[in-house]
Amino acid sequence: LIERFQCTCTFGLPSMVQLLLEEQTLSPRQVRSIRAFFVGGDAVPLSTHERFQEQFGIALRECFGMTETSFAIGNPAGAIRPGSLGIPGDGVQAMVVDSNGREVPDGQTGELIVKTPVSLVGYWDDPAATKAALKDCWLFTGDLVRRDSDGYFWFEGRKKQIIVRDGFNISPQEVEEAIYTHPAVLEVGVIGMPDSVEARGERVLAFVALRDGCVTSEDELREHARGRLADLKVPEKILFMEKLPKGISGKIQRAALKQLQLAAA
Repeated sequence: LIERFQCTCTFGLPSMVQLLLEEQTLSPRQVRSIRAFFVGGDAVPLSTHERFQEQFGIALRECFGMTETSFAIGNPAGAIRPGSLGIPGDGVQAMVVDSNGREVPDGQTGELIVKTPVSLVGYWDDPAATKAALKDCWLFTGDLVRRDSDGYFWFEGRKKQIIVRDGFNISPQEVEEAIYTHPAVLEVGVIGMPDSVEARGERVLAFVALRDGCVTSEDELREHARGRLADLKVPEKILFMEKLPKGISGKIQRAALKQLQLAAA
């Protein structure tokens, strides 16, 4: 469609971008008409940014938004920082807060809260969920971020997905980022599962789908990750799948991966 209609602007999820890059590698099209490609909905590995720049000739523009807020944060044209969510849009206020709702200094990780001109007023017939999400008109997103000294926000994970191992918090996205740098890897999903030794918390498990025609092993991927992560963050087990489960939005479903692992246990 880009080649046929000379599209100039579009939006996609990271999983869609991965598939576009694979298709462009296997069967190149004329895609240099694209001037802006916005991507959001999940973390975007730096390796994906690099491949996209090489194949499409422009930088991906990461952004952040929710059904509850519409667009909130994005990378402005001419000032893109690959890997960051960007800066708040016009009329948007954004802060990083601790577990008590207090703003944290730049550089520290906390929960992203936002106010936008089009934020929701509540969840239909669910006052409990509304009370939990909205406080003084601020929406608590459940996303963990840090803000740098220039006001750019960087995604660090989701509160509900953080893996706790030996008292340390591990972001699934950080582990996925390390595995994505292996050239054979197409998709990665990382989850935490209870350890048989309760005091240790959770084990780190990774599910991987490989690129067509590529071969690697669990040991090779673990060693690859070990060169980029602290030992406790290296997946204890890496399981290979033909493709990872996704929801109707195209996001990799970590909850479905947990159910698959529970069923196999």
